[in-house]
Amino acid sequence: MPHQAAPDTVVRVFHRDRLTWVAYAMLAWFAYLQAAPGLVVPHLRHELDLSYFVGGLHVAAFALGSLVAGLVSSRLERAAGRGPLLWSAAAVMGIGAIGLVLAGVVAVTLGSILVMGIGGGVVLATVQAALADHHGEQRAVALTEANVAASVSYVVLIGVFALAAAAGLGWRAALVVAPLVPVAIWWANRDVALEPPEPAGADRARLPAAYWVAAVVLVCVVAAEWCVLSWGATFVDDQVGVSTDTAVTLMAGYFGGVVVGRVVGSRLARRREPAHLLAVALGVTAAGFAVLWPAGEPVQAVLGLALLGLGLGNLFPLGLTVAVSLAPGHVAAASGRAVAMTSLAVLLAPLTVGSLADATSLKTALLVVPAMLALAAAGLVAVRRSGAPESAGVTA
Repeated sequence: MPHQAAPDTVVRVFHRDRLTWVAYAMLAWFAYLQAAPGLVVPHLRHELDLSYFVGGLHVAAFALGSLVAGLVSSRLERAAGRGPLLWSAAAVMGIGAIGLVLAGVVAVTLGSILVMGIGGGVVLATVQAALADHHGEQRAVALTEANVAASVSYVVLIGVFALAAAAGLGWRAALVVAPLVPVAIWWANRDVALEPPEPAGADRARLPAAYWVAAVVLVCVVAAEWCVLSWGATFVDDQVGVSTDTAVTLMAGYFGGVVVGRVVGSRLARRREPAHLLAVALGVTAAGFAVLWPAGEPVQAVLGLALLGLGLGNLFPLGLTVAVSLAPGHVAAASGRAVAMTSLAVLLAPLTVGSLADATSLKTALLVVPAMLALAAAGLVAVRRSGAPESAGVTA
């Protein structure tokens, strides 16, 4: 007798149409430039003789821009429309990237990254809202797959940085052509409608209390993620004693772990509850930190980074899925607020680690990571007790 699915399990086919692929491509492009400041900081510290704190300001500048973007993105969408807003925001982010490439003083590098954050925050909020609206109950699959694309971009970024260093071109070569990518995507897909299925005015409603609990979990996991993303290469540089270019290249272990984690997570999200997967990812992340923190040689550092990536890579997409599912009918507002709150974490976490590192050591300062993981776990328990909805299973 053939096996029959449980009567309360609904399995739906997950369909990737052109809108889905456009959203994936734009999130991948956003991720490429979002991760760039963390990899550029070690170079800027040597070029401009920056302290840890000022280095952290560069990552914080991106976060500050994204924080502003998250607060206004849903209003801008109501005023301009989702499609025009996406492409305009991409142009702003590209202009900021060009400014960073051309800059040679701290004020301009900070200002350029701030502009990148403003444009990038709107891109992120708009893409997330488009995927969540378009795929409805299957949003967990869409958001985790989109973040697989983002993690592939991280690996590409590491590879481009490594090639640029090997060719003697410098880190700027890794960013110089990036602003052309959204132009090509827009031109090839300018007939794709990105507008939401219902009037955006519905997003004016107040978000439920359970959403804000899930948003706090997001803040904690993003803080942990950006402590590693911002200071991972510098930690390896200081702790393991390799060159700056080698330390940046070793971050391929982290980004590779992110890719593998998100691919596995996107498959598991078809049949498993996002909150359960989030709990597992928190455990894997804690194990990765336990391996990386005492590392004194490259192999252990790469192993720790890979485990961290495996866990951290899933924390944001799964946490976002849980949060958005708690605010049905208000996706644009939920996505915008999530971007704003997580940007606050990105703003504060690297600066906190940088300040603590200046006062003690970077190794001691990175203990912020397990603290954030513990707070996220406590918040997740509260979310699950509040009755976060489960996502229906789907197949590719």
